Amino acid sequence: MRGAPLVLAALLAACGQGDQAAAPAGEAIQCSLGGAKDFTPHCQLERSVIEGAQVFIVRHPDGAFRRMQVSPDGQNLLAADGADETQSALKGDRYEVILGLDRYVIPAGTNAATR
Repeated sequence: MRGAPLVLAALLAACGQGDQAAAPAGEAIQCSLGGAKDFTPHCQLERSVIEGAQVFIVRHPDGAFRRMQVSPDGQNLLAADGADETQSALKGDRYEVILGLDRYVIPAGTNAATR
């Protein structure tokens, strides 16, 4: 029975590591979710290339996500799935996007093509 506290401590430590591993990967971006007035840095951006197209996945803090694809001319982000259409524009080095009640500021960057 003396080993029981050690086993319990090891299990708790393993649980803590699992939580850290489950944290979303990506870069923090500014977002305003559900019609909120203010932007916060609580969304995570993942970049990839799928069948030659640059794709961005924006993950919300509650686990929801939005998938967008760069338009062929590179000037807009288009909703890759779902019923909502995006309103977006490339402004300097970032995309400003409205998708449903959500708004995002997404750095355009050139590293999307290499990931």
